[in-house]
Amino acid sequence: MPIGDDTETEDSPVENNEEDETISVPVFGKLNAGKLGLPLFTIAIGLVDGFNPCAMWVLLFLLSILVNVKDRRKILLIAGTFVFISGLAYFIFMAAWLNVFIFLGYLRVIQITLGILAIGVGSIHIKDFFAFKKGISLSIPESAKPGIYQRVRKIVTAENMTGALIGSIILAILVNIVELLCTAGLPALYTHILTMQKLSQWQNYAYLLLYNFAYMFDDGLMVLVVTWTLSKSKLQENQGRWLKLVSGAVIAVLGFLMLFKPDWLH
Repeated sequence: MPIGDDTETEDSPVENNEEDETISVPVFGKLNAGKLGLPLFTIAIGLVDGFNPCAMWVLLFLLSILVNVKDRRKILLIAGTFVFISGLAYFIFMAAWLNVFIFLGYLRVIQITLGILAIGVGSIHIKDFFAFKKGISLSIPESAKPGIYQRVRKIVTAENMTGALIGSIILAILVNIVELLCTAGLPALYTHILTMQKLSQWQNYAYLLLYNFAYMFDDGLMVLVVTWTLSKSKLQENQGRWLKLVSGAVIAVLGFLMLFKPDWLH
């Protein structure tokens, strides 16, 4: 309709309704009701990923040893550093996935490959709920655990805070490398789904930040609770099995959607 023409058309109410549903969100720009799904989807997947049993096991073990020092400031600094560096390393890891998918572009063969891999990874996690660590299992290898135990003890017995913080940083980086098998499913799926939205570069990284804030929320909350209560807590096998079931189910569902209904992910 030309500018200045007051003639009403049948399309006018629809256009007005769409404008009424548009809101301005800091960082993410203008979003209407139909597009609000992506931030919520990002937060939900980030929270599920944050409950990964591999990372959860290491953090809880670190906290269970740290509470023996009975120093809330030291516990908060060391465990908080571990969570922050883990989140930073995870962000870099996801940014790498994002740039790979942006470089490759929209290829159906990538979606099919990711879908098949996701269904396989999800099925293994679900299997662990019923037969924990029997057969193929995507968990921290038993051979890596003695090294983790040793590094945690070195952190606690460090002569000064600087040494303890450096040890925490190194542990966080090493754990992220070791647990790649546990965590590769959701980051790969999410970053590919993000590239399907065809957003600008700064919006892509803003969503990665939102994802990682959600990812760190679980661990950060756990650190605050343990710091306040000074209570010991370890990840029990039953809890780990339920975490694997939830994570596996989400990964498998996204895999099926990637294979058969990729349009639903736009």
